Amino acid sequence: MAYGMFFEIFQVKSTNQKNMKPLNSLSNFIFLIIFLGSCATPNPVIRLNTKETKTTWENGKEFTSYYKDGFVVHCAYHGTTDAYLVFDIEVINATDEDFLVCPEKMVMFTDSGKWDPVINQIVYSTFPIYAVDPEIEILKNELAQSQLDADQKNLATASIAVAALALPVMVATASADAKDTKQRAITRTELAAAAAGTALNMNEFSQEMNNIRSELLLNATDAWINNSLRKTTLSKNEAARGLVYFKKPDLKKYRDLRIDVPIGENNFISFNYKVNLYYPSNTNSNPAYK
Repeated sequence: MAYGMFFEIFQVKSTNQKNMKPLNSLSNFIFLIIFLGSCATPNPVIRLNTKETKTTWENGKEFTSYYKDGFVVHCAYHGTTDAYLVFDIEVINATDEDFLVCPEKMVMFTDSGKWDPVINQIVYSTFPIYAVDPEIEILKNELAQSQLDADQKNLATASIAVAALALPVMVATASADAKDTKQRAITRTELAAAAAGTALNMNEFSQEMNNIRSELLLNATDAWINNSLRKTTLSKNEAARGLVYFKKPDLKKYRDLRIDVPIGENNFISFNYKVNLYYPSNTNSNPAYK
């Protein structure tokens, strides 16, 4: 009797343990998802502040302006993208000679450098970052657009060919299906027709994705054409202004930046910036919470 009761209790306990295993696994899975979700931290908001105290403001942008050897250059931090630091730069030529503005020759240094008395110049421990050449970016986008146009034409041709081959079979199959409600085997021809329908849907999806890529490329190209500072020859008292893009360095590591704008052979006007990183969780150092 006692043995029988022990056996029944053991059976019940074993059954409960088996039933709890899926529940424990589900609980562990939910806990893991919540834990992983809680590990995500927001990226810092980036602001670059000029080290110059004498500045002017225009539409929320703080401009630093310098005059040197017949040139005036205005520079302001414009913003940040995933890949670039962007500056709003204007170059004014007040000399009697023509001057070619080349944004790709503007350079950013990621440390303040140290003076070397032997060679009598500042030496930097990091590689300089040259500004992006808008003409190259426009060319890249136009090449990509050309490839997309060719892909679209190929997809359209393929869709027409598949539709032309599949239409007679699909019509015949549809007519038979309308009269046949019983389970039946299908032939390779009917299977090919169904596959053709799937191919048509996939082609339509690919065409739609290419349309989206094309729209993005056109917008990017338009931005480079109309907003960036492009290669321009300036005569006396002429100016050129636009956005200049530099590849974004590791701003958690480098907090001092310098922009050199060329105004002739081995001649530059320099702008110095301090990097500030603001985190949503740090309310003490964040001016938005003051």
